[in-house]
Amino acid sequence: MAKVLIIDDDADYTLATKAILQAAGHQVSTAADGKQGLEAVKAQDPDLIILDIMMDSIYEGYSVTTTLRGTPEYMDYRDVPVLMCSAVKTIAGERFTLPPEAELAQGDDYLDKPFTAEVLLAKVEKLLAG
Repeated sequence: MAKVLIIDDDADYTLATKAILQAAGHQVSTAADGKQGLEAVKAQDPDLIILDIMMDSIYEGYSVTTTLRGTPEYMDYRDVPVLMCSAVKTIAGERFTLPPEAELAQGDDYLDKPFTAEVLLAKVEKLLAG
């Protein structure tokens, strides 16, 4: 059983994702924005983070990842895998692209919303396996 932290401002998405992960045997906690998410990382010490890109700002998820991977305060959490999620491809037809020098902002894998339980669980298991 892994500890998974979902950071997303969409309550319906968070509830559905939490239910899928709990049914698969994971312990799940949630945060509604990047600031709460960063606080939860320290409090929960998750094995995996599922992180929405667009919350209060269009790039908030990238800001959270950059903080986790690039600041001394979060040094102990740098290696926690991050599954980035967004509905931007559904809305705009393509994903966000970041330049190579924005390495700290990128997650370990990407999940387009909406997704199936099977796709979510496959990505979660892959990231947890290392």
